Amino acid sequence: MPGKTFRHIAYDNYKAGRAKADDALIMQLKNSRSIFEAFNIPVYDSPSFEADDIIGTICEKYKKDESLNIIIASGDMDTMQLVNDKKVRVYTLKKGINDTILYDEAAVLARFGFKPSLLPDYKGLRGDPSDNIKGIKGIGEKTATILIATFGAIEEIYKQLRITNYELQFKKLGFSDRIIRLLKDNEEEALFSKTLAQIRTDAPINFILPEKTFWEKADLKKIEQIFSLFEFRSLFGRLKSFFNNQKLHTKNSLEGTLGRSGGDGQRKFSAENFRGESERILPREVSDPAKLQETSIALWLINSDISNPQLDDILMFANTDSFQTASEYIFKQLK
Repeated sequence: MPGKTFRHIAYDNYKAGRAKADDALIMQLKNSRSIFEAFNIPVYDSPSFEADDIIGTICEKYKKDESLNIIIASGDMDTMQLVNDKKVRVYTLKKGINDTILYDEAAVLARFGFKPSLLPDYKGLRGDPSDNIKGIKGIGEKTATILIATFGAIEEIYKQLRITNYELQFKKLGFSDRIIRLLKDNEEEALFSKTLAQIRTDAPINFILPEKTFWEKADLKKIEQIFSLFEFRSLFGRLKSFFNNQKLHTKNSLEGTLGRSGGDGQRKFSAENFRGESERILPREVSDPAKLQETSIALWLINSDISNPQLDDILMFANTDSFQTASEYIFKQLK
């Protein structure tokens, strides 16, 4: 959400140096909410808290529920600190958009060398340039990893530092006088950085687990309208395929709303597509190829971004289910 978070209040330079979000991106983020609303997917937020904190709060609420397994889908690697055995896992990108990975606790341990819950401690020592969390300057990834893997939490590291002959113990583990001095001189910075990196699990949201999945509650007409608004033309076929796979049965047939998709996921249109498949009765003019082609060309002249307009584009452009009405509207606009 716009505005400062509790982390900004605690630390003025939190996320300093990040480029300001482009106005067009901000508009897209706002518009995305209307898309979620059309799909009946709830959106949770809270002023001064980040998305990770909202996710962490939901995980905390349900991680002991034996009837549920939780998968966090996020490109933000910070969420990996929420991983809990196989109960809470993170589904994220590995390399590129099509190469993904599902992290459970064993996978996090294999990657970092310590448990997910210790990731904030790791950042407390190493810092996090992306969020401008300083950590301890001079301690890098390797040293932070060895310290965390050996001692655990930052608090335990400093507990060991206070034990008699601690320097000898640390030197036996290969830590130089310089590293020991850095740790001794920067305890406050390390603990503060850990606090900034730690996901909160007490965000003031009233999360309710939906009784039905979003595709069981979807308002297809509302989805069609929002797709029309944003000109999501190629998504219709994929949407139809998804809902059919979920065996969704609604009063208004999905075929009637979205048309029949071909093998390539694109929508194919002819009068035959609609016979016997929908409660919607299409006008006779749709079966006239010349009339359909004329209207298609007229729409293309009005909006050349819509290449080779199909029946769905014609109906969407005029915001009507009637081809006759749509055709009249388009020619009026063209004139």
